[in-house]
Amino acid sequence: MSRTKAVVHSLLGAPSRGARFVEFLFRRRDADGDIYPEDPAEGVVAGADPDRIVFLGERGELSLGVRTHELSLPAFFARHRSHITRRGLSWSISTLPTSRIQDAPAVVAGMSERLQGVDAVVVLVGITDALRVTSPIVWDRNLRETLNALMRALPCGAQVIVGEIPPLDNAGSLSRPARVAAGLQGRLLNMRTRLVARDYPAVVVAGFPDELTTSVWRPESEENRYRNTYKVWGEDLTGHLSADPPVPRSLS
Repeated sequence: MSRTKAVVHSLLGAPSRGARFVEFLFRRRDADGDIYPEDPAEGVVAGADPDRIVFLGERGELSLGVRTHELSLPAFFARHRSHITRRGLSWSISTLPTSRIQDAPAVVAGMSERLQGVDAVVVLVGITDALRVTSPIVWDRNLRETLNALMRALPCGAQVIVGEIPPLDNAGSLSRPARVAAGLQGRLLNMRTRLVARDYPAVVVAGFPDELTTSVWRPESEENRYRNTYKVWGEDLTGHLSADPPVPRSLS
């Protein structure tokens, strides 16, 4: 085990090592437990010549804590993007079964036919991998496999946005030592993500919004905290997408 990984394991707590690292960035603390929307994980913003966007990643980064997907990160992204372009937008979510990047290549392969008709894919994954201390080498391999699968499936000119792992140092649901450890691991994985992305001209890496890093994040049971986070994060991600669609709609 590398020295860095050993330190992270130690900080996350020896008594629980081998079990799960318990707390998640968006872990709720109320009696009802985690809340996820049960309506369809897709939507449309009306308008001509719509963009088509697929979101791939962890449910906890995309829709945890809200009761409808209309309050999820993709929905806020879609409304803001449509406002900017004055076009419509259709969006859908494909989640990873274990919320880890190791699932992503198979998920992409399974929806390759659907990806042939999209303009962009937004990838949001990594919180669980940071908490599970996925090594940068393993992260690198799985991310490359994911991006290679996307490059094979997507039409020429389509874009891929990979969102960086949020700064887990600010995850209020984690103990202070766990925040320090998870924050370190997240930064290591983000550094590797940026190195990998250099090899893919169609891939852009999006940092986490500064606006959401100014204080410890304690969502507790307030849905509006999740909603507001998704709004800021979703709107920030739109800035990493080109203003124009990659191919003429008449040809698609």
